[in-house]
Amino acid sequence: MSREKKDAKNFACKFDREIFEKLEEFCELSGQNKTAVVERAVEKYIEENLEMIKEVAKKL
Repeated sequence: MSREKKDAKNFACKFDREIFEKLEEFCELSGQNKTAVVERAVEKYIEENLEMIKEVAKKL
């Protein structure tokens, strides 16, 4: 049985070599793929900072 495809958009970016190597090590140790790890990290960052950024933007 195949997995249901998720609604996704492609996104390419360059990483600092050290950060990328840490990402690869984390993925290897945790058994997670890079997409899943980066998605979760970005989502967490946005959730933690979105309200603050909105407040700053209102003042501009």
